[in-house]
Parts: sequence; C-alpha cells; structure tokens
Amino acid sequence: MNALARFRSWLGSVEFAVTAASVAVALAAVSLLFSHVPGERDAFALVILTGVAVPNVYADSWTERLDSRLAGVAWALAACGAVGACYLLVSTGVRAVAGEPAGTVVGLVGTWLGGLVASRAATA
Repeated sequence: MNALARFRSWLGSVEFAVTAASVAVALAAVSLLFSHVPGERDAFALVILTGVAVPNVYADSWTERLDSRLAGVAWALAACGAVGACYLLVSTGVRAVAGEPAGTVVGLVGTWLGGLVASRAATA
C-alpha cells in the first residue's frame, strides 16, 4: 500500500476523528485560556494535554478500538474534559505546596502518565 492510500485510509479512521476532535478542543482552549487565564503556563499545559496527549493515549494505550467516528469524537471530548480537570486539580494542589513551576510540571507529567495508566486499567 502506498503512502497516499494509507493517508486516505487514516482520514476515514476513528483515530483521525479522535485526533481532529482533540486538536479542535486544543485550539478552542488556546483562544479561551490565553484571554482569560493570567498564567500562560496552565494554558500551554492544557493545550499540550488536549491536543497531543489525548490522541496519543487513544493511539498507543487504548486497547479497545471504537467502531464509529462519532464514538471517537465523543471519546475525545470526554477524554479532553477528564484530562483538563485532572490537570487543574493536580497542578493546583502541587502549586499550593511547592510553588508555581513545580505545579505546572507535576500537573502536566502526572496527568499524561495518569491518562496512560488509566486507559490501560479501563480496558484491561
């Protein structure tokens, strides 16, 4: 199969639907967060988590494949919401104890790793 045929196949896949929905949420997060959140670190972290981590978790760790693109979009929206809430909880908690940079870093890394672990646990 040549590269163009593989690309066309991917455009019709559930994985593409998850990626496109996650990137759309990330772009919406950019416009909302950068205008309403005083610290840009949280905005960058949420954009990375929603636009990169969510499709990565689906492609690499979610072993249960969804059967429709609409289900993939719904999964991506739910995952983006869960990732956003988890990041805000973890970063706020760590920031209260250890300060600004540690809250962002631990929130970002902890949420990404937690998403990978949770996806494996949910599909096991």
